[in-house]
Amino acid sequence: MLSLAVSAHAWAPNAKDRAAAINAGDFSAYTNQLITWLKQQVPAEPAQITKEKVMALLNDPVLLGALAEREFIGKVWDSPDLGGYAKADPKNKAFLTWVMSNGKLMDEVMLTRTPTEMAGRNDNSWSINAGDLENWRKIWETYPESREGIYLRLAIATMLRPPGTGNVGVGMAKVQSTPLARFGNYLKAHKNHELMPSFDSLTAWEMTHVVSSGASDEDLDWAREALNAWNPEFRKNENIVGMASQMQYQGSQIPYNNMSCVFSGGGKCGPRSSFGVFINQAFGIPSTGVAQPAHAAVAYRDKNGNWQVALGRSWAVSKLADRAMMTGGEFLARVNERKTNAFANVEHIRWLTSIMKEKAQIDAVNATIPAIAEASKDARAPFQPAPVTTAAAKPVTKPNPPAKAAPGVMHFEAGEFVSLGGISGYGPGAAALDSFTGGKQVYFGAMSQAGWVGYKVNVPKTGVYELTATLSAMNWGQRLYVRSFGAMYPVKSATASDVFRQQDALGAKMAIDQDLGTRWAMNLGKEQGWIELDLGQPREISKMIIDERTWERVARYRVEYKADNEWKTLFEGGDLGECKKEFPPVTTQYVRLNLLDGKGPQGGPTIWDVSVGKVFDGTGWLNAESAPGKSGCWNTTKPLDIYMVEGPQMLWLCAPPQRGLSLKSFELKPKSSKQ
Repeated sequence: MLSLAVSAHAWAPNAKDRAAAINAGDFSAYTNQLITWLKQQVPAEPAQITKEKVMALLNDPVLLGALAEREFIGKVWDSPDLGGYAKADPKNKAFLTWVMSNGKLMDEVMLTRTPTEMAGRNDNSWSINAGDLENWRKIWETYPESREGIYLRLAIATMLRPPGTGNVGVGMAKVQSTPLARFGNYLKAHKNHELMPSFDSLTAWEMTHVVSSGASDEDLDWAREALNAWNPEFRKNENIVGMASQMQYQGSQIPYNNMSCVFSGGGKCGPRSSFGVFINQAFGIPSTGVAQPAHAAVAYRDKNGNWQVALGRSWAVSKLADRAMMTGGEFLARVNERKTNAFANVEHIRWLTSIMKEKAQIDAVNATIPAIAEASKDARAPFQPAPVTTAAAKPVTKPNPPAKAAPGVMHFEAGEFVSLGGISGYGPGAAALDSFTGGKQVYFGAMSQAGWVGYKVNVPKTGVYELTATLSAMNWGQRLYVRSFGAMYPVKSATASDVFRQQDALGAKMAIDQDLGTRWAMNLGKEQGWIELDLGQPREISKMIIDERTWERVARYRVEYKADNEWKTLFEGGDLGECKKEFPPVTTQYVRLNLLDGKGPQGGPTIWDVSVGKVFDGTGWLNAESAPGKSGCWNTTKPLDIYMVEGPQMLWLCAPPQRGLSLKSFELKPKSSKQ
């Protein structure tokens, strides 16, 4: 009898019995043995169950492994159960052997799957579908690196929250990606250093709020490529969600077929929320939608591990627009709890008491929960199981070398400018940014009223050149104004009827200096005025360029020239804007632009440049067109013909009011020569 009693208590979880259960596809006997063994670890007498004894059990890795294994076997039951899954395919048996031999791994899976909201935890009716295991097995077989470290956490997250189970909103994929493809997408992005640094520290649960995006894998790839090209500054401090604030606030005029269309078309709170969640997730930042009174916002985990609300009000008025409509307060409390050992310990006690029968014993164990939770507020250690393979080394990101121009072609990197700027007080101008792939790029800021960049060009021969540029624009219809100087006459001096606050920096000479970063400005409230050019000597003129560009404050104007000591009309017009006129030749030393009528409540016309001559300087517009679904990505423009004069001169690229555009480089290719 003594021998029988000892043998009844001698069984412990072991690889041999586990393998037999897996091979047989029958876990009933093995589960009974697990339950019996686990019960034996708990003191039978309730009076002997203390906080210290329960904590000792929770700190025993063998007991925790067995507890997680029993929970794992019991929670996989949907069509088929775990036994049916094992029998379905020999590959399944190999996979289960790997999973179930690692107690820490099973524990992480079960804790990750545990609902965050307290109601779901208390109900405890959740399960794991055998189909989820099948998806995990495919990842496990295809990507050996998914068996440890960060990629193991990524695999667990992708298995438990596959694509399309997260935030729902506009622009989402009509047919969802597979978990295998989604895992591969993030694996590649991580190895290419496209994800945010904080991704490396995410728990598997936090990763579920990344990989569960309902956007297509193509859109996730697009988002990374587009933001990295368009404005890599959003990567600083992991302010990826800030990109959503760059969307135009309007009702979209185009269908939301993909996330590129969502940004390009604009939208109010709903589309902004959807895009904000999506753009965070594309860069590996956990995110979900937030419902607020008559509003939709974005919740996301910042680089310090704290969840924030963006594009809306505070957590106090928020509810999670996820699978569980938690209040903002409950969500923060439960998320913070997940970071501590208290969450794991309380769940482990829940698992343990679920197999116990004696109420007094159960009550005694449960009575220790408050004290154990209070004593377990320390941070939970990251899940790092023992390595099973050698992780593939991350490739080192190397800057892309500057493009080499073909023979006879002049190539300019965006960072080679000699003048750069914008108008203070009227939104961001042009700025030099560090490109994601190395070097510099010039960014014309969203909501900029005027921005410019100038380059010194040594033109080998007078003639027409084809100008192409590498541009990035998130919105459709973006463009850059191009202007060269040298063909039209230099102006000796200029005078004006009025100068803004008598500032020399805004005087008449600023409209004749062949610098598109300077301008002549009149005082606010003025709607009529004039600027007069002195060419220094009589010259034959037949062409004129007037660049009002940004302001459009002139509704009517007249151009005159002086002949026989009196002013005569050359031409006149309505809205000025960008004026490029050709007229019958006249010979004169003096030309005057009369501004006859302003528009808008404040008046105060501004003119960037006034030029006259017999041959037009090179002017034109570069359109930042992109292929469908590729807005924001680097794109080479169609050639623009620009007339340039031999010798050193300036070439200017200027942005009208628009919503952000980046320049990476441009080239000038000779098309024809003319002396």
